[in-house]
This record gives sequence, C-alpha cells and structure tokens, in this order.
Amino acid sequence: MASSDVIVAIFPSREHLTKALDHLVQNDAIEIQRAAIVARAASGETIILDDDISADEGGIAGGTLGAAMTALGLAQLGALALPGVGPIIALGAGALVGGLVGRATGRFAANLIDFGFKNDQIEELAHQLEQGHPALVLEITNGKALLPKIRLALQPYAAELVEPLDKAQTGQLRGGKKPE
Repeated sequence: MASSDVIVAIFPSREHLTKALDHLVQNDAIEIQRAAIVARAASGETIILDDDISADEGGIAGGTLGAAMTALGLAQLGALALPGVGPIIALGAGALVGGLVGRATGRFAANLIDFGFKNDQIEELAHQLEQGHPALVLEITNGKALLPKIRLALQPYAAELVEPLDKAQTGQLRGGKKPE
C-alpha cells in the first residue's frame, strides 16, 4: 500500500487557490485523499475549510435516515392497518427508535472516519500565513515522490510555496516566502 504525505501550497489569492485545486483534482496522476484550505482573516482569526464530517453531523444524518427508514419500513409491514390511532403511535415510536439508533450509528461512523489533519499542525501553519495568502493542504498518495510534478502543475496558478507540511512548519518559512 502506498504511503500518503501532506503537502502545503500557498497562493497569492483565494481565486488562484481554487483554480489550482480544480486543476489538481482533474489530474489523474495525483491522488488526493484529503484536502483543506487554511487562511488568516483580517481579524487574525484562523479559517479552516476541510472535507471531513463531524460526529454531530454524522449523528444528524444517521438519525434522519434512521427515522425515515424505520417509518417507511413499519408502513410497509402493515402498521397502517392498525385500527384508530395505532398507525400514528406505531410510526411515531418506530421513527423515534430508528432516529436514536441511526444517530448513535452515525456518530460512531463519523468518529471512525474522521481521522483528519492534526489541528495543531494546521494551527501552526495558519500562524505562519500572511493575510490574503491562503494555503491548500493536501494529503496525497506518494506526495513527496510526486512533489516535482505537483510544483509543475501549480506553476500557472502562482503558487508561492509547495512543500511537505513538516518542512513548511519549521519556522523557516513565513507566509509562503522564504526569509531573505
């Protein structure tokens, strides 16, 4: 199994970054496993956009799906044939139980899936960024071996820095520019 490496690319603007990401996604030779955008706001706040799902989001999705599937399943099994208010009670109770089970399952699944980038790594990178120079953080299969190809692919998009995350975090780099 091929190893994956975290590569950081810093751009002069958000527009350059989004075009570069679109270009990399379309490149079949580069296998992106995860992606995140890190930027520093004018207020100094760190903004991180990544592609993971939180436990709460997983719980909401699982609960909604569980409730719907249980209600539909009970209706299909003939719960609507019960006399009086029986169908309403059966469908309501079934949806409640299905929602609770789905929520627990969704939270558990999201926690298993959400290995993500380490927040301290991303925060350290964000402190090195200048305002208006967002960073694209990519987990790429064989990223270090593909680094020359990635640099070449990002040249038209004015990437100021394309380095492995560990090198970009040494403190030698600031806002995508090497110190003079």
